[in-house]
Amino acid sequence: MNRIKTLSLFPLLLLTALSLAACSGSKNRCTSNCGTAAATVSLTLVADTLPASPSLISYKVTVTQVTVTPTTGTAFTFTPNPAPVFELLRLQSDSAFIATLLNVPSGTYSSITLSLGSPQITFLNNTSATITNASAASVSGTCVVGAICTISPSVSGMPQVSAAPFPITLASSAKIGLGIDFNLSNSITVTNGTMTVTFTPTTAGVHVLSAFNLPRNSNLTGNQLDLIEDFVGVVSISGQNVTLTSQTRGTLTALTTANTVYDPDPSGSLCGTPSSACVVAKQVASVDAILNSDGTLSIQEFEPLLSAQLDVVEGTVVAVNQSNLTQFTIVTTDKVQAATNSLIGGLKVGDPLTLTIVQNPNLFLVDQKGLPVSQSFAGIFSNFANATNTGAIHPGQTVAVHVTSFLAATASAPASSNTDTLTLRWSRLTASPTSQPGPTFNFINIPGYFNLSSSTSFEAQTFVGTAGARGVTNLEGIADVTAINDTKPIALRALYLQNTTNSQAPVFFAAKVRQH
Repeated sequence: MNRIKTLSLFPLLLLTALSLAACSGSKNRCTSNCGTAAATVSLTLVADTLPASPSLISYKVTVTQVTVTPTTGTAFTFTPNPAPVFELLRLQSDSAFIATLLNVPSGTYSSITLSLGSPQITFLNNTSATITNASAASVSGTCVVGAICTISPSVSGMPQVSAAPFPITLASSAKIGLGIDFNLSNSITVTNGTMTVTFTPTTAGVHVLSAFNLPRNSNLTGNQLDLIEDFVGVVSISGQNVTLTSQTRGTLTALTTANTVYDPDPSGSLCGTPSSACVVAKQVASVDAILNSDGTLSIQEFEPLLSAQLDVVEGTVVAVNQSNLTQFTIVTTDKVQAATNSLIGGLKVGDPLTLTIVQNPNLFLVDQKGLPVSQSFAGIFSNFANATNTGAIHPGQTVAVHVTSFLAATASAPASSNTDTLTLRWSRLTASPTSQPGPTFNFINIPGYFNLSSSTSFEAQTFVGTAGARGVTNLEGIADVTAINDTKPIALRALYLQNTTNSQAPVFFAAKVRQH
């Protein structure tokens, strides 16, 4: 197994209000006493362009200040406190809601600047040399080739977006959406064994942040700006408003509508008859929410995951113990804590966790979230469903595990837990497409932490139908799979259902496909 060092950052990211002081309302929307104009600007966040090496597994930053500069007059500055977590590797395929800015003063704006700090990155060292300023377990400050390591560089910067679509002119009645794109590769260099992270590259024309006009998602219509995907949290209800509260990502409040789709949970015991009755307080659920041009959110798809709060950790598989069919290691990407006496309160996004499987009659589940994988591809579905040991687990998969015991990390070993239930969830990755006959497409150059050759070709299955309907792949940047451009990377959120010989086809079942 690779050596892994415990990570320690619980990073934060929030962009909230372009307004004068004395704002009131929810923390993502300034609703009164916030200025004299009436423009509405909604902001979302995505990420793209991973470096080939090192192979990134987790990348987190904190936004400490936001400044929006008009062409004339005084700039607006906001310092978020507190702020929710944004893990950038999730945003290869997904979009995250940053903020809706109400009552933005009318005028022309030339740029937006983010002050970034406290980066922390977990990666596989697939370079050709030791990285001396990162660390793995038992080798403080040194990351050898093949190890999975962390770096917490002392760096800060204020990347500015001033290129198109800036300058932006806002009328008092304007309702617009902007996407902010974080270029992962432009922020990282490795030279002579030293890894450098910068948010303000000195090379002309190279930037960490860029922006684009919303909507960009071809599944959206009318006044819809973006789709905020797979937000997992504990449910509370007020009328038709559903609020999900996450220990790692803050809160999201959205409205159920006549168009909301309801899915059964992975075990099939919850939401057997899809309806609004599937929304139950104190459940743990996953929501896809539409961001509307007025800044409100509407639930497109609702899926209960658990009937009550339990200690559950979601993470990317990075190592499987070949000599012990009960043990594997993940890097944490999300978590839910038990309502009382939680064991995992100290575990953070980005922390590695070594897991030992203990037997349970219903041990391995698959979260289809409406995709007809079990019906149309039953044999492939069984690569994971109802398995009993790590023969079904592969590096690169994303799993959610129920934690039944917990040992905190030490200086020489990551945290460890027992688990009695594993649920296959969504791998997020970027690769190079090679062909697209539709409804399948092929790609190569899979990330290094999958522990497979970059030249290996993989087949992804998509599901066609009415946009937004249950079981239909969400497309962004393309009208259909046959329109994929082979000269540009493709990002997907998909179930990775590999077999024991790493030869399955199709092997990825896509809920989301994005091409920038």
